[in-house]
Amino acid sequence: MNGAINQPIMLTNTKIDIKVKLALLWASIMFLYIYADFFDGMTPGSIEMSNNLQTPVGPLTPGLLIIFSLILIVPSLMVFLSIFLQPKINRILNIIIAILWSTMSVLLFVETIASEWGQFYALYQFIEIIVFGMIIWQAYKWPKETEQA
Repeated sequence: MNGAINQPIMLTNTKIDIKVKLALLWASIMFLYIYADFFDGMTPGSIEMSNNLQTPVGPLTPGLLIIFSLILIVPSLMVFLSIFLQPKINRILNIIIAILWSTMSVLLFVETIASEWGQFYALYQFIEIIVFGMIIWQAYKWPKETEQA
């Protein structure tokens, strides 16, 4: 009994299914979006712009609101779709959407990095780019089925 106390405990590193990994990465993206936008609402002029229906790309219109909504709806759905889609379409969709959305993050990073109040936002964009890279990499190296003899 005394010897068991001094024995190191070996922890198991459980293999995580690729679909779960992708869903968790997309969920992380959504948290990053939520917090970046939350803190952005605390920056000077943010409330005034919102009250005046102004956006960084011009006046808010119903069409622009739909575009902004789609930009957030797609990654939200990717959490679900990464689990339920079949591997082939899942892999392709994850790679394509992550490339497109990471391009938006790169553009936002470049736009915000020079601004004193935008640097926190650039930090979020930088982390998003890393997470998108992880999504692309995980989807790209999707495990292949091996033939059973």
